[in-house]
Parts: sequence; structure tokens; C-alpha cells
Amino acid sequence: MEEKEYMLFTPDYIDRLLPNQVFVFGSNALGYHTGGASGTARKKFGAVWGQAEGLQGQSYAIPVDYGKDVRKDLEVKSAVERFTTFAKAHQELFFLVTRVGCGIAGYRDEEMAQYFKDAMALNNVSLPKSFVECLSGGETNYDLERFVDAQNYAYPMALREIKDGQKRGHWIWYVFPQIKGLGHSYNSEFYGISGKEEAQAYLCHPVLGGRLREIAQALLECNNPSADNIFGFPDVLKVRSCMTLFDLVSPNDIFNKVLQKYYNGERCEKTIWRLGFREGKQQIRLSQLNIKKDYTILLADYDNREVRMEPLTKAVYLLFLNHPEGIAFKQLPDFREELTNLYLKMKPLDLNDRAIRSIEDVTNPTLNSINEKCSRIKAAFLEHVDASIAEQYYIAGKSGDVKRIALSRDLIIWE
Repeated sequence: MEEKEYMLFTPDYIDRLLPNQVFVFGSNALGYHTGGASGTARKKFGAVWGQAEGLQGQSYAIPVDYGKDVRKDLEVKSAVERFTTFAKAHQELFFLVTRVGCGIAGYRDEEMAQYFKDAMALNNVSLPKSFVECLSGGETNYDLERFVDAQNYAYPMALREIKDGQKRGHWIWYVFPQIKGLGHSYNSEFYGISGKEEAQAYLCHPVLGGRLREIAQALLECNNPSADNIFGFPDVLKVRSCMTLFDLVSPNDIFNKVLQKYYNGERCEKTIWRLGFREGKQQIRLSQLNIKKDYTILLADYDNREVRMEPLTKAVYLLFLNHPEGIAFKQLPDFREELTNLYLKMKPLDLNDRAIRSIEDVTNPTLNSINEKCSRIKAAFLEHVDASIAEQYYIAGKSGDVKRIALSRDLIIWE
């Protein structure tokens, strides 16, 4: 099977790219790539200072910011159309579009998404989840055909091998799919299931759901009593992850029987936590957030898992925790002193010129640094919990509105 690039949505935070991937970001009209996505493009992916549009290294700039309170919709629309034409002509590249224009430029997701309608139809372009949902009426259409395409060739062989009690081929990723993020290989990412919703859609698919149950039944009936002997390492772990995933979204199904027979009922802990469940298949409502004396952030009900952030990013998070009423980004200059004091509590000897400039950038509403910090905070929580739970913990709010952390302050423990 020929490998192809695939990504359902552009990740919220990107710090590395494959050789053929391109980071697509919003630029100001002067091409001054300072903070946020444009700063990331310059520091990591080859964006050129002073170049406002086009391919530069492993990045592609789309000019959207023409100055404070200045909107040039026709120019932005034309720039996106030029990008779409470029992407269509370069099928050898895969373009990861960030939330272009939805920071300092002041566009709402639903506005900017419309400009990318034609780009959404391209196989070598991924868009932010918010854009996709706007263009699909709020409903997510999962690309389950990637599994069908792979299985049409490999599934009969996989079923025969399981019945024989010995896996020999290389089909584990798309016959026994697991939650995305457990592996780092191409196939692990390409065939990773994004969450509960996609897993449920997989089971409801007229072909895929039936095949998964059929091959699980064949596994139960084969004469080999050892999953290690059937699959070998590390595929034996992938199968356990797969069975855990589908058992959690479809209790009392055949998947629990596989776990009982081959894994003594033990589920994949990483899958459980990524989906926001705990053992016994009882979904956690919300975990207490424990802020230690040294400002370590722990999810108390998730085995005290630490939510790791860099000091300034953590200071931003604590600032918003201190203000349950929320803070509009345009008000951030008023909170510069408080943010500095929070940073000093974590790094008392590290308030150098560079740190001062970074704090000034974060509290400057004309820059995109605050959006970058919010993306890092979101990514930190998504490492531990499903998106439906994580959204209670990170900073969120509509463009132009007050941003706040939704978590009830009763669940926050300050030591």
C-alpha cells in the first residue's frame, strides 16, 4: 500500500515537522514574524523576516494583519486563494494550516474558515478543528475510508492469520487501531483514532465495525492461548490498546471478552486516561487541580499526574486561575505587574532582560504571544485527558471576548 500523508485536524501546537510538511501561518503585511504562530514559523520552520507571503523554508505565510483595527477582507481572501492554488499544484507537500487570522488580525473562526472552503477539499491540506466544524455545520466527518482502503487488501490475510493463531503480516495499525498519540511512527499517527467520537463512528461504520468484531471473535476462538505468541512485541500491546479503546466506548461488547481471555482483564492505562476514564469504566467528572507550594500543577484524581509547562506559560495559567471572571486580551497590559510577580515566585533569580521582554510580549495585545501561550496550555492538558474534559481546564473564549478557565474554583487546591 502506498503511504500518503494524513492528518484529520491541524494540531493546536506544532514544534516539529516531517520533511514534506509545511507550517501555514498568518503574517502581518510587513512580514515581521514576531510572536505566536509567525514567531514559531521564523524560529523553527524557516520563515523569512520581511517576507509577508508565500513559501519560505518549511512554512507558508498568508498576510492577514494590516494594522490595528484594519480589515482588508478582499486582500485576505485573495491571499488564501493563492495559497489554495499553490497547495493544489504541490501535491508532494502537506500543508498544516493554523488558525490563520484568528489572533491579532481579529477574524472569527467562522469568518476565516469560509476563505479555506476550497482548501478543505484538498487531500494535502489539514485545517484547524474549529475551521472544519464551521465548514461542516458543526459536525465532524471522520476519514474512515483510510481504514477501508487499507483493509480491502489486508483484512482477509489478517483474519486468516488470526484464525491460525499467528500474526505474520504488517497490518496491525489499521486492523486493530488504537487511540492517537500512543506511538510516534507514521502508521501510528495516520491510523490513530482521535477520540471517543471517532471510535464510535468506527464501530457504526457498515464495514469497519463488523470486521473488528469478526476478527475479535476469531481471536477468541483460535487455539493459541497466548497473546504474546500470537502477536509478538510490541503488537501485543497495540491490540490491548485497541480492545481497551473500543471496550470503553462500547461496554458489554466482545472487546471485554478479549481483554479477559488474553490480558487478565487489564486495560491499557494510557488509553484510559487519554479518554478521560478510570478503571471500572466510570468516567471521571472532573479532577481536582492541585497547585503545590513550588507551583507544580497536579491532576489530583488522575494519579497526581503533573501538567508540565514552561515558567512563563505557567505564570499565564496561574494569572487566569486567579481571575475566574476572565480577562480580555486587550486588558492584559493592566495585568503585567501581577504576571511578573507570578513569574518571580517560580523563577526568583531569573528576571533578566529576556524574561522582561517575554512578559511584555505576552501582555501586548498587538502581538500573538498570548495565543501561543494559550495553545501550549491547552496542549499540556490534552496530553493527559480527552478534549471534552480538557476544555474545562485551559483558557478559552470567543475571539474578542473575555477569556477564562471554566473549571469550578471549588476544584482548585492551593497549597
